[in-house]
Amino acid sequence: MTPSQEATTNPEDEKPVELVFWNYPVWNLPDQKPGEYAQTLIEKFEKKYPNVKVKLEIIPYDGGDQKVNVALASNTAPDILNDSPGRTTSYAKRGYTVPLNDLLTEEQLKKIPQNVLEKVTLQDGTIFSYPQGLGATLMVINKSLVERAGAADVLPSGELRTWTIEQFEKLLVAVREYQKKETPDHYPFLMFGLNEQGDALYHSFMAGFGGKRYTDDRTQSTFSSTENVQAVEWFKSLIDKQLVYPNPETRAAGMSNDYFVQEKTAVAFGGFSLLNAVQKAKDEGAIKGEFEAILAPFPSVKEDQGVVIGGGGQFVIFDNGDENKIKYAKKFIQFAQTEDPDFIKAMNAFDVYGRDTLGANPDPEKLWLSKLVTDTEHIIAIDGSYDIEGYSQTRAVFFPEMQAVFIGAKEPLQAMQDYDEKANKIIKDAIASKK
Repeated sequence: MTPSQEATTNPEDEKPVELVFWNYPVWNLPDQKPGEYAQTLIEKFEKKYPNVKVKLEIIPYDGGDQKVNVALASNTAPDILNDSPGRTTSYAKRGYTVPLNDLLTEEQLKKIPQNVLEKVTLQDGTIFSYPQGLGATLMVINKSLVERAGAADVLPSGELRTWTIEQFEKLLVAVREYQKKETPDHYPFLMFGLNEQGDALYHSFMAGFGGKRYTDDRTQSTFSSTENVQAVEWFKSLIDKQLVYPNPETRAAGMSNDYFVQEKTAVAFGGFSLLNAVQKAKDEGAIKGEFEAILAPFPSVKEDQGVVIGGGGQFVIFDNGDENKIKYAKKFIQFAQTEDPDFIKAMNAFDVYGRDTLGANPDPEKLWLSKLVTDTEHIIAIDGSYDIEGYSQTRAVFFPEMQAVFIGAKEPLQAMQDYDEKANKIIKDAIASKK
């Protein structure tokens, strides 16, 4: 009998329990706003376990990691958090999370793709986060706007929709010329640089230029490589050519989805949640004209190669010293994954345990993405770098260097060399502290 099938009628199970659950605005069914499904899940769970109350807080992307770290330092952390391993790995390495090895059966472990399992496992074998969905963050394109701009010929095409950096820039040029006539205060693309949120946008383009961010032994940052510097030079050129919104150093990553849904941009950084947001805006009448949104990998310097950001959010449980809360927190995350059929749909991801999420009449974009994320020959899923010692601290020193490039205070090579110097000290100190 699995833990999710245990009886819930013994006296201990009837004690009142209150859990605090923090989530980013990431889950939604087609008729819901981003994040709205989390409350739906809670209501279903509380119906099964009436002695448990789950208090939900949707935390923002901007400053979310800082909020969690402050809570951990002050012993006010939530019982449950849903977030990506990019941040939760750091919490686990510092000893804040509860091991979850006991929740996964041998059968489940055999079905989970090895690269997914590695993201949620520490070097000592501790599974610190419950694997949920297999998905990808990539590019979302307002195909209708691009076609109105007369640039249909540069849209990504072919079975995997791979395209080049040159094609991408030609698309921006054509849309910008169209916008100058129709909506002069709009730009085809939003770059952002207010803080570390959304740094994977820049990492993805670096991979498209052929860059690697770390040495093979995972102990040195290599952002100042020729390929990565070329990517940063290109970012700066987009600002100088006025192909992106000005002053990206003042703009937050959270603005990207809003701008895209409001048709202020032609291309955005996202996935199915953004497609769902577009559809919801159509249903509510906020979008009145033609707006067909499609997905595509990040462009590359190679014609037959694309880049995506693999992964999806996963649950962690923080060790707040209350065994009864930990027990019910485990029940909550297992309930979501194994008992609620809407959960994986709301994640807008594919099931890591091999269950069918496409159905008899699959959405064409989901069917296309299911092929894309499994093509390892032509599609690069960028290295999440979650295993890099001091990774979360290295993220914090990346954007000040990008901001310096954006405002012209540093040349790209100097900025990336300065970043490598800071990041390598952080990595070295983090490795030394473990000895």
